[in-house]
Amino acid sequence: MAVGSLGVGGRSSRDLDQLPAELNSFIGRERELGELRRLMQETRALTLCGPGGVGKTRLALRVLASVADGFPDGVWFVELADLRQPDLVVSRVAEVLGVHEEPRRPLADTLASTLRPRRLLLALDNCEHLIEACAALGRRVLTSSPGVNLLVTSREPLRVAGETVWEVTPLPVEPAGTGAYGAGAVRLLPTGPLRAVPGSKSAQIMPRPSLRSAGRSMACRWRSS
Repeated sequence: MAVGSLGVGGRSSRDLDQLPAELNSFIGRERELGELRRLMQETRALTLCGPGGVGKTRLALRVLASVADGFPDGVWFVELADLRQPDLVVSRVAEVLGVHEEPRRPLADTLASTLRPRRLLLALDNCEHLIEACAALGRRVLTSSPGVNLLVTSREPLRVAGETVWEVTPLPVEPAGTGAYGAGAVRLLPTGPLRAVPGSKSAQIMPRPSLRSAGRSMACRWRSS
């Protein structure tokens, strides 16, 4: 599903009505949404991690809608839950963006060329079963297209350079008479925000108090061993 249409010719729009519809009201993650909007201004790759059914996709859709005005070439939502073949990830993304294969040229190269001059936000939803293919695409996009940002939902991080990881945990059941949501709804992974570098094999973990959440906030900078 795309918000708008982006083809080789460069046509784009940001019709937010094209985002998947929410079936009920969004309650309980308003504070987290504000923090994620802030993080979107600081990182080019933000991954929402958590178990299945915890609300990663829904939170991502809210983030997309809230930051769309900052991306002149639109925000784009690519659903991957039904895809089972890793070698089709690039094809799925190209299909959503309206990028067509060219004779005697790899589709990944055509996609990279199309994205290179753009300023857009690309969302990849449900990447965990295609993690290596999504990571490879993420690296290619981040290195070749400086105006493109990534928003990913997955049960595990992509582990690409510059990735920030945010753990989405279940909303707690509040006692009667308390607030609409608890402080522990969303927290950063102990290994995130994650600032990775290519070829990294080990990590050094250190406190980062400036990223506040209900759980522990830790920064992890990957380094070559």
